[in-house]
Amino acid sequence: MAREMNSERNGRLLRTLGELCSALGESGIPVLISKGLPVSQAYYGDIGLRVLYDLDLLIGAGDKERAFDVLHSVGYRPFGSNLGRNEEQTLLWRPKHYDWTADGIFDPEQPCFVELHTKPWESGWHGFGLRCNLDLWKDHRILEMGGMSIQVPMEEKLLVHLAVHYACNVLESNARLMHLLDIILLLRSRGNDLDWNLILDEIDRNRATPFCFLALDLARRANGCVLPEKVWSDLRRATPRGIVDWLALRGVDDAASMNLHHRELSLIYSLHWHMAAGCSETASVLLYSLRSPWFEGAGPGRWLSLYRRVAQRLQHLPRAYS
Repeated sequence: MAREMNSERNGRLLRTLGELCSALGESGIPVLISKGLPVSQAYYGDIGLRVLYDLDLLIGAGDKERAFDVLHSVGYRPFGSNLGRNEEQTLLWRPKHYDWTADGIFDPEQPCFVELHTKPWESGWHGFGLRCNLDLWKDHRILEMGGMSIQVPMEEKLLVHLAVHYACNVLESNARLMHLLDIILLLRSRGNDLDWNLILDEIDRNRATPFCFLALDLARRANGCVLPEKVWSDLRRATPRGIVDWLALRGVDDAASMNLHHRELSLIYSLHWHMAAGCSETASVLLYSLRSPWFEGAGPGRWLSLYRRVAQRLQHLPRAYS
């Protein structure tokens, strides 16, 4: 029953994707699709087997204003307080009344969310040295899906994108196992044919080594995915020791037990601390964590927000290192 409902839902998402690509294309706005639907077809073999929460559309930074207007003209609006027009990532939907429940994940009538991206991820995410130099447009492929042709990244760059995306969610203790499964199925299907030198070059250019090692090592430990020994050893050597040890001792169990609605703060603080390489990056990560409480209020309110954040971290510090 759940599979039938999910197949119907994803079929509707595919039709929605076609409508959006058509509307944007008519306005001269190229669109590249990463993750989600293309991954479900290419590596799951059946789009009904992959749960989809949204459609990820990557557009050029210069097209953001026009793309926003095009989607607005066909009924899409920013979700919640997400203004989006001037952001690198915008979450949109067609507003409708809907009773949200845990079981609604497979419901074909659940609203469709659309994420407009101008970059695969945020450069300097949470204060880390992570860069965003991954050009998903260069050497992209054409994938036939549902009677239409869509533009998708080359598989080597897709793997890097999936790995960084999953690792960032792990560091925030809200990773979904299906995102790890995406990586596992890509590796099982295409691992022997990938250009690993290109992958390592992209990882290095984006200063994404510990992020990619975290994701790829979890794929190896959780499903026995085989990585070229030199690739694994090179990435491992350049990953902070604290992350390597966590992966060996607790990684799979922690990743499997993560819950979006009940995030483990002590795990977040521990992983952020261990992921930072050297004093400079550690200081950057700590400063980033204090930025949001500082801007939550004005005047004395800023100091109160800052005090609460520091107190929260100190409260969880012993558990982070237990």
